[in-house]
Amino acid sequence: MLGTPPLDGARRASTPQTPYEHGLWLSGDHHIHTKYSSDGRYEIIEQVRAAERSGLGFCVITDHGGPSHQKVVTAVAYRELLEARRACPGIIVFQGLEWNIPSAEHGSIIVPPTHDEAQIIEQFESRFDAKSRKDPPLGEPDAVAGVSFLQSLPSRPLFFANHPARRGLDSPHELRAWSDAGPDVMRGFEGAPGHSASTLMGELRGHYADKSSAGSFPGYPTESYRTFGGYDYYTAEVGGLWDSLLSEGRPFYITCNSDSHRYLGDLVEVDRSTYKRDGFVTPLGTQRPYRDGETRYDFDYPPGLYTSTRVFAKSRDPIEVLAAMRAGNMYTCLGGLIESLRFFVHDGTQAVPMGGFLQLTKPGATVELIVDIELSEQRNLGGLIPALHHFDLIVGEVGPPVAHRDTLRSPSAKILRRVLPSDCERSGRRLRFRQRFRNVSRSFFVRVRGTNTSVVSPQLDPPDIDPWSDLWFYGNPIFVMQKR
Repeated sequence: MLGTPPLDGARRASTPQTPYEHGLWLSGDHHIHTKYSSDGRYEIIEQVRAAERSGLGFCVITDHGGPSHQKVVTAVAYRELLEARRACPGIIVFQGLEWNIPSAEHGSIIVPPTHDEAQIIEQFESRFDAKSRKDPPLGEPDAVAGVSFLQSLPSRPLFFANHPARRGLDSPHELRAWSDAGPDVMRGFEGAPGHSASTLMGELRGHYADKSSAGSFPGYPTESYRTFGGYDYYTAEVGGLWDSLLSEGRPFYITCNSDSHRYLGDLVEVDRSTYKRDGFVTPLGTQRPYRDGETRYDFDYPPGLYTSTRVFAKSRDPIEVLAAMRAGNMYTCLGGLIESLRFFVHDGTQAVPMGGFLQLTKPGATVELIVDIELSEQRNLGGLIPALHHFDLIVGEVGPPVAHRDTLRSPSAKILRRVLPSDCERSGRRLRFRQRFRNVSRSFFVRVRGTNTSVVSPQLDPPDIDPWSDLWFYGNPIFVMQKR
């Protein structure tokens, strides 16, 4: 597939300066709800402070779009977001929206901080949110037009599809259409959904549906409506939909988020009748008693407490954070499995980090992949210091766009190697692994994932799984492109 078999060992190619030499890591969450969502609960400042306590460097307020949200987005909600920025200068707070995508699922819209950021959200949701027009309803062309609108803005937002496999509403051809319409805007999907405490409340992990619905894409298998190792099926399946998109050379990246609505153990009653009239719900302050077997909705952790998207930015600047996310220089981590990941490739002259494209100028080049991992040393909320069991290197060929837009699979994608900590160079808590690809004759992508479990691949999550017992991290892909 990639020329001669990849080699590893003591002999090393000359290593240029690491692409992680200058900059810093910031953890973030781009999927957070407040009282300005019909199913929310908290003030904006409460969620921002919770994110800051969890050690996040940035967060995005993404309340649900629609007519009720339009009543507050440029007025009281935006004033409170500005107040949160002033009160918490140590964390970057982005204006965002959870878009009700026409004929599809939800998506996070992340807007650069400009003088008209709230007006952009209001204009976008009034024109393109599925709840903003019922007769006639918006459809697939309107979703593509919405992404095109975002692409046309001088300060371009970001768009990530949220919990894409939950109900199977995001078809492969829609994901490709959004990517084509907004090549600088639509940059991927949530690899791991939120609602991370849902199994502790008797729900499925990620609050997934477990079955198709009327609008589901018919080609998705039954198991796709569940999570695997806490990750969305599209991400967890090697050779599946994510790899299919990568095999076209699409810069399509993953994130993970809390989708935080109500924290585990918070049983405060909320008056939701005020939402339609005023654009916000009203917590009543009294505890609601629950009977055995009654559905509860306190199945979230605060932002950053369990899920984390870790972004390598040039500086602690909002525009640089968005630029790093747009470039895919980030990885996802559950439950503090690892402290850090630095994953890059080089050809002895140029080095490229996660999300990047290494452009080779002639056939037969030798490319070296380097994985640097810093192991965890702190106990997580589950009471354990996570121990990395192994990580996988996953590769697949890159070729032209597929002819069939609903293509679900990449036949060439595979696990190249399972790597144990004992296979790595070690210095204290730091691991380094090198893999060389010699005589590279074709373009390919490579990505990495790891876990604290001994399983060969992520397993379908049982309803009662302890989320702290099954942890994974996923790095975003790197593309090695051979000149055609």
